Amino acid sequence: MTILSGLLGMVALAMMAALVVLAVRRDRDIRHNAPGATAPDVTVRDHAGDTSAPPAVR
Repeated sequence: MTILSGLLGMVALAMMAALVVLAVRRDRDIRHNAPGATAPDVTVRDHAGDTSAPPAVR
């Protein structure tokens, strides 16, 4: 029974570590894809020829 308890504890720790890694990766992806996360000199030309900030930042 002690061996099973130890294995269960190790599985629980591995699962928690995996969840933390996934949460950090998700947060990093969200921050990377957020509006305004690109360089400020990046411009987007719309149909009227306006080269102001991208639509998501306006």
